[in-house]
Amino acid sequence: MDEPRTTAQDRADVQDDDGLLAFWQAAQGHLGLGRLGMVTGDTSDDVVTPPAWSFGVTEAEADAEVEAVLAGRKTATSGPRSAFEDLPGVGDVGIVLDGARRPRALVRVTDVQVVAAADVTAAHAAAELGSPADDVVERWRALNAGVDGAVLGDVVLERFEVVYPTDGPAPAVD
Repeated sequence: MDEPRTTAQDRADVQDDDGLLAFWQAAQGHLGLGRLGMVTGDTSDDVVTPPAWSFGVTEAEADAEVEAVLAGRKTATSGPRSAFEDLPGVGDVGIVLDGARRPRALVRVTDVQVVAAADVTAAHAAAELGSPADDVVERWRALNAGVDGAVLGDVVLERFEVVYPTDGPAPAVD
């Protein structure tokens, strides 16, 4: 399972960053938003960016995962239901960061389901792991087992699409 999206502190850490703001301003047109006062605020000081996060725990994992997202191999994620205060919704957007916390992709949620971990399908596991292997469900379950080896209870499954990718480095998000 991927790490939960962001905590309130994570969001505060990246909210005012110029690199994140520049990325969001460039990406908005790909959502058909243009400059909407209610979304972006009336001045650059009022801009509210979408949540920003990286997949994986280490910098190397985050880099590999964002590359899989940009290449279209990773189109899904999941997390324990208990990690979500509010469920994501279809149409929600977020910014995926690389290991150096640089914004690399704007993604939009296309599907959300809550299912028992035991009911995760091969299609979802393959979309999340980025590899349609025969044993993909077993690998997903092994990666998502608790410390006692038991698979977690209910999980939130998200499918997403890349709306705005970047080809290379952008300013790091501190």
